[in-house]
Amino acid sequence: MNLFITGIGTNVGKTIASAILTEWLQADYWKPIQSGVMEGKDSDTVKSLISNSRTVFYTETYLLKEPLSPHFAAKIDGVEIELSKIYDQFVKLNLSLRAESRSEANHLIIEGAGGLLVPINKTQYVIDIAKQVDCEIVLVISSYLGCINHSLLSIDYLKRNNF
Repeated sequence: MNLFITGIGTNVGKTIASAILTEWLQADYWKPIQSGVMEGKDSDTVKSLISNSRTVFYTETYLLKEPLSPHFAAKIDGVEIELSKIYDQFVKLNLSLRAESRSEANHLIIEGAGGLLVPINKTQYVIDIAKQVDCEIVLVISSYLGCINHSLLSIDYLKRNNF
């Protein structure tokens, strides 16, 4: 089972939710796009919270320096985020997961960047990663003024788009 962890916005708890699910399922973890590397990587945070020895941490497809939306951070870094490159890495990850001899089903936790509709390039959004790799969605919701509206809009989008 592959789970895509996304949220109603930035700093709503995706990384903590990813760590909890990674630990509980003894799953592997992957964050395809990480912006704000100078402030630290979410994979390092998840690593620090994991106590099981089974979890494998996969390298990011894109590491972007500035703590900005992926499309803008990529523009500053002089790169274009390509969904096909993320998908190619996902295929390689799945092949390596299947190649391992584990007695249980392999699980992969994939952490998105920002919210559902954060742009990754001129035409695609973070949620397009989940669609491309056919994952179940975990929507992380934080409690703040406006979270009801953001949550309902996000849930409506997911339902209308058959997630």
